[in-house]
Amino acid sequence: MDKQPQKVAVIGLGIAGLVAVKNLLEVGFDVTGFERSEYVGGLWHYTEQDKTSVLPSTIINISKERAAFTDFPYPDCTPSHCPSAKVQEYIESYVDHFNFRDKLRLGVSVEKVRRDDAGNRWVVDIQGSEPEYFDKVIMATGGNNRPHIPKVEDMDNFEGDVLHSRAFKRPELFKGKRVVVVGVSNTGADTAAALCGHAEKVWLSRSHGVIVIPRKRDGIPFDHTLTARTMAFMAMFESRFPSLYEIIFNAICKKMQDNAFKMRPEWGLSPADSVLHVLPVISDNLIPLLESGDITSIPKIKRVTGPREIELMDGTRLYVDTIIWCTGYKADFSLLDPRVDPTRNTTPKWAEAIGSRGKPLPRLYQNVFSLDYPDSLAFLGNVLVTTSAFPISDLCTMAIAQIWKGNSSLPPIDEMNRATDKHHEAICKLANRGSVVPGWLRQADWLAWADKAAGSQVYEHLGWGSKGWKLWWNDRALYRMLMDGVFTPFVWRVFDGEGKRKEWDGAREAIEKVNAELAAAKARNKNKKTQ
Repeated sequence: MDKQPQKVAVIGLGIAGLVAVKNLLEVGFDVTGFERSEYVGGLWHYTEQDKTSVLPSTIINISKERAAFTDFPYPDCTPSHCPSAKVQEYIESYVDHFNFRDKLRLGVSVEKVRRDDAGNRWVVDIQGSEPEYFDKVIMATGGNNRPHIPKVEDMDNFEGDVLHSRAFKRPELFKGKRVVVVGVSNTGADTAAALCGHAEKVWLSRSHGVIVIPRKRDGIPFDHTLTARTMAFMAMFESRFPSLYEIIFNAICKKMQDNAFKMRPEWGLSPADSVLHVLPVISDNLIPLLESGDITSIPKIKRVTGPREIELMDGTRLYVDTIIWCTGYKADFSLLDPRVDPTRNTTPKWAEAIGSRGKPLPRLYQNVFSLDYPDSLAFLGNVLVTTSAFPISDLCTMAIAQIWKGNSSLPPIDEMNRATDKHHEAICKLANRGSVVPGWLRQADWLAWADKAAGSQVYEHLGWGSKGWKLWWNDRALYRMLMDGVFTPFVWRVFDGEGKRKEWDGAREAIEKVNAELAAAKARNKNKKTQ
């Protein structure tokens, strides 16, 4: 009699949850995905409900060539930087292409995930239904569900409208209003830009400097310049000379900004905080709108001084109708039994650091695996890597699938605890200098770990070992394309997994196509310059 496959519950069906369902099904688990909304895709599905979502005007910041799943390219007709509606279409197509819609339960609210040690299983409590039981659980509820709102003196005295960006859906509702958007981030830039042409006045309140990068330069997506060779170079510095790595990383980002925009000192965006503390803003229109005066950059809000009056840190007072907080989110682990909440026993040094900003720091191995039950409880959405969440979630869940299947292994628990302690020491040290996202990690180390666990063998084929030399000798064209071409998500599926993750037969063709398109774009630019 065949052994029944282990049952896995995936809680949350944004992009991370969806790719988790697909990758665990692929290795033989019996997977069920739960989503409280009536749709998949998480924040990529526009909704007017008070839920985190894109706007109809949202355009992806990372190009489609870098922001795809590892074995499913966007349609050819989709522009490199496509609107959010096209992303949602792509997500729906992904589910249908891999035929796992019947594994998804939409409109189902999970109330609690509990551990039943006696039964060696997990209990999923569902609103209006009987509990269900699983061998393993992946928490994919994401980090964008609990708004983070800074404290402002006398905020209770403000009688205008106050909302978090999660509730901002229709800019036309702010016609004739004087609006302060708080937070110079991707969301802040998009929100302020969306208000232009509707609001009477738009201010963008900053608490720090930031680098602003356009999506394209000379018609070519900026992220196409990130090659495997560049990543290897940066990884060496990150590992051996972290201070120098930070200097180089900042310099590269600043050069990209300066090649595209002329920054004015009165905007207060320069000098920018280190990119290790404040991620660059990717926007084509923020700087032009600042130049035109449609958006005015102002300092941080100090306090509320009247029913509709605020005072800034420089003493300026403004009459405003609305304040919109574009200040991010906190991860929420409240669905979990408190006994397995990964934030319950985190280092106290985190709360003491100025850069923690009251956000929880989960104690997880590789920011993924529970240290209480690593063989049956994993978390998604806690890995910050400077690329799209689509391929990173794909690679991460490939690693989870192979580890739980037994094809790859985790270290002994003592070693995992020591590694987590070391990671927490590093992030707390960084947080003592300034703001840090709890998902921060040394991305080169994490990618190498995930690549090995998943069985993608990218690092082996592009490294100095025998497989690297063999690829260089036998297939020089592919080697050069992988090292010096666009680092596409499909690289994670191009090599034989040797019994681990599934190879995609179309990976090489997809990689060649992206690089051929880039070469053609460069040729067109060269011809224009010589004409």
